Amino acid sequence: MPPGSEPNVTGLRLAYTAAGLLIGGAWAYGRDVPLWEHALRLGVLVVVVPPVLHLVRRRLRRRTTAQLLPLRPLVVAKVTLVAAAMVVQLLLTPLTARAPFVTAAALAAVVAVGGPRWHRNVRDAAGAP
Repeated sequence: MPPGSEPNVTGLRLAYTAAGLLIGGAWAYGRDVPLWEHALRLGVLVVVVPPVLHLVRRRLRRRTTAQLLPLRPLVVAKVTLVAAAMVVQLLLTPLTARAPFVTAAALAAVVAVGGPRWHRNVRDAAGAP
């Protein structure tokens, strides 16, 4: 990798931590609506926002040399994450009244901790620098 092209690891970690907190917060905020409706809303949010950000970054990319990640793995990961959160909440609901908050914390942790590693794997698989 040429000097100066090393990705900003701290910025990537901060971005995934912020995304994890937002997703977890959205999950906790929707605790009072039916699970299917809440998961559908969050699913639409996480499937619509990435393509919009992708388009914005593509326009900005004309001014920079930053490499964009493929969009499909991002969408698949987000849908899988929402489906997993539904399963976790369904399993926890009979055990605790705080199931939405436990699920929200798990979502935030998975995105914050696993996001940068996933990002690196997708970038490497795509052959991005």
